[in-house]
Amino acid sequence: MPLDLLGTKKKRKSMNKLLLGILLLVSICMTSCLDLAPNLFNPTQIDEYLYDDYADSEDQLPAEYDLLAGELTEFTVESELDGFTNTIYGAYLGDINTISEDTVILYCHGNSGTMDWYFQRTKLLYNTKAKSHYGVLLFDYQGYGRSEGSPSEAALVADANAMVNWLANQGLTGDRLYVYGFSLGSIPAIELNVNPKNLTPARLLLEAPIGSIDAMAEDGSGLSIPASFFADLGTNNIELIKSVEQPLYWIHGIADDFLAMNTHGQPIFDNHSGVFKFSEKVPDGNHGDTPFILGLEPYLESLETFLLRKI
Repeated sequence: MPLDLLGTKKKRKSMNKLLLGILLLVSICMTSCLDLAPNLFNPTQIDEYLYDDYADSEDQLPAEYDLLAGELTEFTVESELDGFTNTIYGAYLGDINTISEDTVILYCHGNSGTMDWYFQRTKLLYNTKAKSHYGVLLFDYQGYGRSEGSPSEAALVADANAMVNWLANQGLTGDRLYVYGFSLGSIPAIELNVNPKNLTPARLLLEAPIGSIDAMAEDGSGLSIPASFFADLGTNNIELIKSVEQPLYWIHGIADDFLAMNTHGQPIFDNHSGVFKFSEKVPDGNHGDTPFILGLEPYLESLETFLLRKI
């Protein structure tokens, strides 16, 4: 192909892309701002929790991962924000009578579903080789499941802090608190490590984390447009992670089509400069299935490499 013709085609392609971008901007301006909040928060409300009896879960674990009698406790806490108090539901996997001795993983779930949907994931966490020394706390944010209120970035953090306060009242100390954030849950998970209100967590675990609202806006529009143009949201975990000194575990599906690994998870991992970090990139893993694509035992072994490492 002649070089001048190749160059002409490239110019036309570039001009067409620019034109499409301009048309998109005009369309957005004419229809007000594009709201990213529905992508960030997709709450479901229910009348009761079913846990293992939840029929819609696609990731039911084999019987060998089942909890024993007395290893699941449902409870509520009061979450305060801007002068309002809402009742938040949580479920503790383990023996609440030994929280003063055990290490506890606080699990902050994703942007849709309820504790029922994430129950199988927390059962996996509970089944590490160090099971006898670990508990896992799962909870629903405001507006999710049976929890009162409405979700927001600030509410996520307030609810997570309310759960930390509950754990502290049961005798937990910061050196035995690990925080796991999946997707949306990376917002409160990272915030708890950077700006603790009560206990300072000892370790941070992230699965398919949100890099920033700017990255979500750019990925969704194909244009480099500040998130403030789209919605009044402020998350920037890519910057905030720079202040995290705690050891970091990061797992992300390479095929994630909701929060792309290269624009969200990878920059977070790269910007972490704490004492230790461990990454697990999963080929063919999408946004919601990465632990199961990796495999139950390989996932647990990956976690144990991090959890049992002495720092």
